[in-house]
Parts: sequence; structure tokens; C-alpha cells
Amino acid sequence: MSSRGTGITLAVGVVAGIIGYMLWQMTIGFNTAADDLPTILQNSASGATALQLVAVLVGVGLSVHLAGLWGTRGTASGTYESLGILLITVAIISWVIGISDILATAELGKSFVAALPGASAGDPAATALVGRILVTEGATQASGNASGDIGGLLAGLGWISMGLAYRGSDFKGALSFLPLGWLAIVAGTLLVVSILVITSTVGREVASQVNGICFLLITLWSISVGVKLATNSD
Repeated sequence: MSSRGTGITLAVGVVAGIIGYMLWQMTIGFNTAADDLPTILQNSASGATALQLVAVLVGVGLSVHLAGLWGTRGTASGTYESLGILLITVAIISWVIGISDILATAELGKSFVAALPGASAGDPAATALVGRILVTEGATQASGNASGDIGGLLAGLGWISMGLAYRGSDFKGALSFLPLGWLAIVAGTLLVVSILVITSTVGREVASQVNGICFLLITLWSISVGVKLATNSD
């Protein structure tokens, strides 16, 4: 891939991904508790179209970003760079696979909303259906959280490795005042702390907000590197 192509895919892909992530949070509700299954289902049903867009933005965006990241190989050559790109690759694969849980929740939400009036009226069949949907959604959420946590941990370790690689490199991004090495290390460390500490001690909702900050830092890193590569002649 050309330097210009690498830069464009690196920057545009991650921007699409972060937009998809924010849209997902907005659709579910920033203040919605992770175990508030009825609210998650109802919000997913009303925002089913938005969640389909989320799947496209995150799935395609992260895949394009990954292509750009692989194109940067050699920019900060060394073991840390290779390890970082590999770990981030596995993380993105995990996240993209997890998109199916978002779409499944949207479909379950439609069935849940349709069955609620009957359940409220005391219809045994509708009540039983609502119960089954809640159980299924609980399993779906558990699966999504697990894949998200694994992806987040691997991505965190990957970005720490990338940061260590770029600390030893003379390469500077388009935003030359930003230290690429430290920016990646901070983003990666926050991700690891969020997954291993904040999720279990403070709550998944707070961890999700911290993850959002991490993704913004990664987006800033990718734009800085991407614009620099895109404006360089091959």
C-alpha cells in the first residue's frame, strides 16, 4: 500500500469506528446500567436502524483502520511495533465479531417491545415470551461483554507496545507537538486499567466512559500519523 493510502485508511477508518461507538452509546443510553436489560431492549428496538448503522461504521471502519495500521509497519521498526500491531489485530477481530451481539439485541428488542402489552395485560404466553427474551438477552450481554473485555485488554497491551516502539523512533505525526509514543502508552494503559480494575471495582458504565476516552486518544494518534503519511510523497 502507498504511503498516501496507508495514511488515509489509518485515519478515516478509526474516525468511522469512533463515530459508530458513540452512536451505539447514544442509542443504548449513556446512563443506562449494564444490567438494565428491559431499558437496553427497548432502546435497541427504537434505535434498530441506528444500530445497523453502528454495525457498518464499526465493522467496516475498524477493518479499514487495521489495513492502514498494517501499512505503517516499518515506521517505527522493531519487536514492539510488530507485537503491537499483532495484538491490535486480534483485538479488532474480537470487536468485529462482537457486532453480531449488537444486532441480536436489536432483534430481541423488537420482539420484547411487541410482547410487552400482552404481558402487562396478564397474557401467560406473552409473559413467558418476555421472560425468555430477558434470559436470552442476558446471555447475549454476557457474551458481548466478554468479547469486548478481551478485545479491550489486547488492544491496551497492543497500544502500549506501539507506544514503546514510537518512543524510540524519530517519526513525528502531523501534530508534531504530540508525543506519539506517550500518547499510545497512555491510551493503552488506560484501556488495561479500565478492563482489569475499573470494570470490577467501580462498574461497567464508568469503564465504558473511560474506554471512550481511550478511543479518542487512539483516534488522535491515528489522525496525526495518518495525515503525516498521506501528505508524504512515496
